Amino acid sequence: MFIRFVSSEIDEDSHVLAGLFCAASQLCGNGLPQYELDALSELRDWFDLHLESPVQHLPRTCRYELAVCWFKPTAREHLTRAWELITILERNDILIWTIKSPETGHIYYEDDAQIFAVPSRDMRIVLQEV
Repeated sequence: MFIRFVSSEIDEDSHVLAGLFCAASQLCGNGLPQYELDALSELRDWFDLHLESPVQHLPRTCRYELAVCWFKPTAREHLTRAWELITILERNDILIWTIKSPETGHIYYEDDAQIFAVPSRDMRIVLQEV
């Protein structure tokens, strides 16, 4: 079972509901109190160190705009930090939904914490509406 956290915004690249990190990026420019900015910064720094960018591991000649990331259920520390990020987002009126699925679509990249996949047609429908 793979896990994806989404907001209500549509991502301009993938054309599905934007993920957790897109939502966090949008929040940073919204006049947050310093303690919220510090907590967001700490979490972003942690993910920068502990979560690979799938695109850096793939051939640059291909296009991956439609692909999205999913956490693996075994990525316990990543999921714990993701829930911390969700708490901050929801405290600031950005609702996040959790989608769990055994099927994600065509996988381009996989590591211990995540997969990067182009959603199947059926999954794309799920990822376009909450």
